[in-house]
Formats: sequence, C-alpha cells, structure tokens
Amino acid sequence: MPNPSVTNTNTVTSADIAAARLGPRFGRMDLASQLALLAVEPFVEYFDSVPRERIAICLVARAGSLSTDAEYWKGRDAAGGPSPTLFTYTLPSAAIGEIAIRHRLTGPGLCFVGGSDELLAEASDLIKRGEADGCVCVFANVISPALAEMISAAAAATAHAFFVRRGEPTAPNLGIAEPAPRS
Repeated sequence: MPNPSVTNTNTVTSADIAAARLGPRFGRMDLASQLALLAVEPFVEYFDSVPRERIAICLVARAGSLSTDAEYWKGRDAAGGPSPTLFTYTLPSAAIGEIAIRHRLTGPGLCFVGGSDELLAEASDLIKRGEADGCVCVFANVISPALAEMISAAAAATAHAFFVRRGEPTAPNLGIAEPAPRS
C-alpha cells in the first residue's frame, strides 16, 4: 500500500475573511469555523479524486472553542440572552461539521485540542488503516483578544490546512508554526 502524501497546503488569516464569498451561512459561523472552511477551499478539485465517503477530516483547535465560549458567556447578560446560533460553535469540532456539510464529505472526523504535532500522523494513520483514502487536515489557532488577556497568550486568528491522500511518501514543510509562549 502506498504511503500517504500531502497534495496541497493553504494558510489563511482573519484578514482573508472579508474577501471570502462562501454564502450567507459563512457569516453566521464563529471565527474558527470561518478560517477552517476558508483554508480548505482550494482543495475542492482534489475531493473528486477520492470518493467523498472516504475523505476524513482531522482538526486540531489550539485553544478548543474557548474564544467562542467566552463570547457566548458574555451574551448571558444581553437582552434576549446568549445567541442560539453561537451556541452551535461552542464545540471545538464545529468546524468539522461545517467543512463536511459544504463539501459533502462523509468520512471519519477527528478533533483534537492542543498543538499540531500529531495532525499529519493521525491523518496518515487513518489512511494506512484503510479507514479513509484522503484526509483534510486543519490546524486552527484562534485566540480572541479578550481570551488572550484571560489566559496570558497572544491573540491569534489563523488556520493552516493540507490534504493528504494515498501516494508516494513526502516530507513537506507544512509551515505550521506553533506560537511561542507569551512572557
């Protein structure tokens, strides 16, 4: 069985969101889901090379859904209470669902909270075990300014994505840099 290979990579930041034209649903998403969805858009051409039920999605959310959770919590004092739309995004895995819905991907979905170190290994493992033939991988690093202050971390709004499928072995530089601890 051929080893998995990375066929495409992409990085987006919050600055890319204003130019995105992904429909009305996109504007209702939390920042992490917007970034994740936007990061995988260039991969659409690869999705037709693998049956969509055989494409997995692996997501690592550096801070989970804490930025959205904090925003939702602040809404408890607002007139009418917290937003029911925002509630959906208080799960770190919400971006997996948004990607799956938009691109009709029905393979396995894995969500991790923390660093991106194991993302490629997890995707490769899914392919090597025969659970998937391709995998959309996303590392979302979203820390709102309010959350950054609470947890003594740098504010961030980026997503790095790559598509892995069966193929020849590669050792790409994926350009996923973990942020340095804030002093």
